Amino acid sequence: MESPLPLYNQIFFTRKDLIDAIATKLDPVELTTVLGAYEMASSVHEYQLRNDSTPYFWHLSRVARIIIHELEYVNADVVSAALLHDVLEDSDIITAEVIKYNFSAYIAYIVEVLTKNIRLLGVQREQEDNEYIERLRYSSIDCKIVKFAERLDNYRCLEFGVKRNPFGYIEVTERDYYPMADEARHVLLDRMVEEMTRIKRKLYS
Repeated sequence: MESPLPLYNQIFFTRKDLIDAIATKLDPVELTTVLGAYEMASSVHEYQLRNDSTPYFWHLSRVARIIIHELEYVNADVVSAALLHDVLEDSDIITAEVIKYNFSAYIAYIVEVLTKNIRLLGVQREQEDNEYIERLRYSSIDCKIVKFAERLDNYRCLEFGVKRNPFGYIEVTERDYYPMADEARHVLLDRMVEEMTRIKRKLYS
């Protein structure tokens, strides 16, 4: 008898999975960059859990997996940024300069765009959220691809309680993020919006 397939939130991209997926598609320097990002993110998020009690790093690895496997966008900068996109929020040691020094200025740029001060509360938090959306709106398409892949992974985890208010999360996504896809008219963003819309229908049915 075959073992049941793991639940989506139990899936993650191992280092071997990552190498198998990209080794023939990137040059040695690019491969080293992506693996370095994998190791840094794994270390920073080592003890962090999500609301569904799974390791936080699994989420980051799945974002990279979406970009590589589903979007077929094997770009070393983008995959590295996908893995690193929360390290500035969750580390008191790593800075944008550290990312720039160890990886590249462009990777650091993507990570900075996708970083916000999550410790703020009340009016300051609302202002920070608004500035974050505005910054992302005028950022490169690569920033948007990483962000939409991150939202897509979260959509797939809503049924497991990863967000305390899943319907509020959907509302914010449609209000703040979908207009960026409309403006960009980019096929990869459109594909992710379609998938998130499908998941929403399933949750609301």
